[in-house]
Amino acid sequence: MGWKEILQVILFILAWIPVGILAGSTLIGVESSYAYDFSIYNDQYDGLSQFSNNIESNGRDVMSIQASMSVASRYNGSAVIVIMGPVRDFSLDAALVIFTHLMAGGGVLIADDFGSANSSLALLNFLFNEFIGSNQTAGLLSFLDGVLFDLDSYDLEKEPRLPIIRDFRVGGDGGALTAGVSELHLNWASAINPYCLLGQSGIAWTTPRSWCETDITNDTPAVDPWELAGTLPVAGAIDLGAGGGKLVAVSDPSIFNNDMWSRFSGNRRFGDNIIDWLTDGNTSQPVLFCEQLLEIPWWESEFFFGLYLGRVLWLSSLPILSAAYPLITTLGIKKYLPDIKKPDVKSVSDVFLRRGQTYFSERMTYYRSEGNYTRVVKMLYRRLRRGLRKTQQWTEYDSKKVWETMHYKDPKLKENEFFRIIARIEEISANPNIKIKENEMMELFFFMRNIQSHMIDTRKR
Repeated sequence: MGWKEILQVILFILAWIPVGILAGSTLIGVESSYAYDFSIYNDQYDGLSQFSNNIESNGRDVMSIQASMSVASRYNGSAVIVIMGPVRDFSLDAALVIFTHLMAGGGVLIADDFGSANSSLALLNFLFNEFIGSNQTAGLLSFLDGVLFDLDSYDLEKEPRLPIIRDFRVGGDGGALTAGVSELHLNWASAINPYCLLGQSGIAWTTPRSWCETDITNDTPAVDPWELAGTLPVAGAIDLGAGGGKLVAVSDPSIFNNDMWSRFSGNRRFGDNIIDWLTDGNTSQPVLFCEQLLEIPWWESEFFFGLYLGRVLWLSSLPILSAAYPLITTLGIKKYLPDIKKPDVKSVSDVFLRRGQTYFSERMTYYRSEGNYTRVVKMLYRRLRRGLRKTQQWTEYDSKKVWETMHYKDPKLKENEFFRIIARIEEISANPNIKIKENEMMELFFFMRNIQSHMIDTRKR
């Protein structure tokens, strides 16, 4: 038996281990214990079981996503995606799912603290750049680093890192989210960047004597020159309208945990208002909690199942292929099956443009479902070139001019590496038959994003 056959046997065994664990634990009656922060199955103080039970008591179904966010695409916008306290980066697929879900009219709630989701939100901000206009210097959504201190409004029995929010304003929600809410209690929160769209659409604000302290171990915290201070938004909401969805951002997921939920009526009313607004009062829409982004150790069964089943669920639109996935892995799909040529969309007339969507969003949705990352790179590069010509007032795009500007703004950038990546992008753009992986696409995306940040976004400010 050669090394290829041994590898295939190992893959076969690993592919069937989750099934064996599930069947074995079911037969012997093992009960799972969920102790992860912000899990809807955690009934301790730091879980969301009470929030989840409250949603169900109001007549809505609650589900958890343990493996791949791609399953949300099955609802075609008729659901609410909830992302609480993410510590794992979104994959490219997850960011595109959120984008297409919002464009299809779905609701999304993102509650983050300490800015842990900012690197993942970079792609989402890039995708929404053409929709939010040129007035936003920080994109759709980003969170500030550090812990929020508010010296004029906090729990007097404790400390300023437990702010009490009483400044509520009407935003994109029309006042629906804060109706009946007199105060919100926060616990080691952050703040929304006031220069992003969700920050400028803030509905809940701190007092003027507040800031986000980045040195959280400092015994005598004070405002530093690089730390934003003053009245800061901690919650924001927008309605995309014209067939689009709704997005709510909160800078403290602890608002909804069992401890805060049970003690403060304002937090409970705020949570009810959010779900009701995101679903337009439709109790038939399920609420999907993305638990695969929580801090789950690699040795736990939930991480194990998510790692394996994520790839299977990504192919769930083909039930037969999904059911036969372990067997296909064993045989080696590339070796024994022909390379199926994906259909090539050549013109806008070949794409069905749903109401409220654009050609760009439809093409991104199509290529995400096909896993065609080559086309994604081509579209992003084409868009970057258009943006450079427009903002730099060039008659033609010239990579040498780009290098001269980028070298001036980012002296650490190496010329050989810069032109090597540009050449790779142009090679991919010129040849639609090139196959690239998701990780390479992400590297090229952040490279193009760096150029846009220095040469396009700065011109818009």
